[in-house]
Amino acid sequence: MHQEIPGSQAGRDPRCPAHRLPDDPGSLNNPYPVIERLRTAEPVVRVRLYERFDVWWVTSYAAAVAALDAPELAGDQRHVHPDLAEHVSPMRLGLIDKDPPAHTRLRAEALRMSSGGILPAFRRHVGARCAELVDALPPQSTTDLVPSLIEPLVDETTGAFLGLPHRADAALRAHADHLLRPMTSAATRAQITRARQALRQHIRDLPPDPGQRAAAGLRGDAPSDEWADVLLQMYGAGRRSTADFIATLLLGVLSWEGWAAHCRTPRARRLVTDEYLRLDGPIVRGVWRFARSDTVLAGTPIAAGDIVIVSLALADRDPAVFPAPTRLDLQRTPNRHLQFGHGAHRCIGVPLVHALADTLLATLARRFPDARTPDDDPSHRRGRASVFRGPARVPADLGPRHPL
Repeated sequence: MHQEIPGSQAGRDPRCPAHRLPDDPGSLNNPYPVIERLRTAEPVVRVRLYERFDVWWVTSYAAAVAALDAPELAGDQRHVHPDLAEHVSPMRLGLIDKDPPAHTRLRAEALRMSSGGILPAFRRHVGARCAELVDALPPQSTTDLVPSLIEPLVDETTGAFLGLPHRADAALRAHADHLLRPMTSAATRAQITRARQALRQHIRDLPPDPGQRAAAGLRGDAPSDEWADVLLQMYGAGRRSTADFIATLLLGVLSWEGWAAHCRTPRARRLVTDEYLRLDGPIVRGVWRFARSDTVLAGTPIAAGDIVIVSLALADRDPAVFPAPTRLDLQRTPNRHLQFGHGAHRCIGVPLVHALADTLLATLARRFPDARTPDDDPSHRRGRASVFRGPARVPADLGPRHPL
C-alpha cells in the first residue's frame, strides 16, 4: 500500500501491526486494561483496528502534545491515503477536523459566540434549569439521573447556547446520535452520511430569528454548509461528550462516603471535575489525524496518508506526567489533562463544561447531600454505540431533600 520507510523500525515491516484492537474500547465497561496494552517503550505504535486497517497510535503525553501541534498532521480527512478513506467516518466535520486558514476563520467566528455577556447568561440559564430539574427529583427514591437530570440539562442549555430551538431537540438528538456512531462498516457509513445530510437541512431550515442566528454564529438567512457542519458538530459532539462525562462524574462522586463535603467550594468542584476528566474522560479512542507528507513523530516514521490516532486517555494516564496515574487524586495540581485537546484546536466549549459540572455538583450537594449510588454494578458503565464513552445509567438513592 505504501513504500517501506527506513528509520527506528528498520529490520521489521512497519506495516505489520504490533497490536490489535478488534473491539471499540469506548464500548467496554473498563477499557483501560485493553488500551494500556498499547503502552510500550515506543510512544507511537502500530495498531490494527476492527481487524480491518492499520493506524499509528500515540500513547505518551509528550508525543500526544507533539502530534496535536504538528502541522504535518492534518485534521482534514482529504489527506488520508485512498486505501484508508473508506475507514474514516464522514462525521469529521467540526473545528477539530479543520486546518488553517479555514480553521482560523471558523474558530474566530465560533469564539465570538462566547464574547460579551454570553457566558454569564449561559451560567444563569444552567443554574435556573438545574435548580428546576433537581427540585423535581422525587426524594427518598432511587432515580436514574441520566434521563431525569443530566440529558435534559445538557440538551436544553447546549441547544439554547447555539441558538437551536428547544422544540427541535428530539429530531436533532436522533440524527446527532447516528452521526457519532463508530464507523465500523459500510452500512454505518451510510447511516452517518444520511444523518449529516438531515442535520445540514435542519440548520438550513431554522427560522430567520436574528437573535438565534447571532447566538449560533450564523450570519444571514442562508448559512453555508461549512458553518452548518461546524454548528451541528458542536451540538452533536459537544452535547454527547458533555452528557457522557457528567454521567461518569456523578456516578463516581455519588459513590464516596460524605461526597457533598468534597463539593462545597468552587475550587474543590473544579479539582474534582478535572481529575475525573483526566482519569475517566469521554474520549477513550482518541483524536484522528492524517499525515500530509512523510514525517517523523517521536522518532517513528509516518508515511504520507497514514492515520494517526492521538490517545488522550493514555496521555492522561502517562506516569511520566501524572504520579500514580490510575488513582483518583482530588488534590492533583497541576492537572494538565488533554481531554479538551491542546493548542489551536483546544475545545472552545471548556467554560460550558465546567459551568455545567460545577452547577450540578453544587446544586445536588445542597439539595440531596445524602444521595448515593446504590451498588457497584458494572453494567451502569455500559454505554451506547458512540465515539464517546459514558454510563448508560446513573442510579441514585436520593435520600431526603434538604431545604435551600
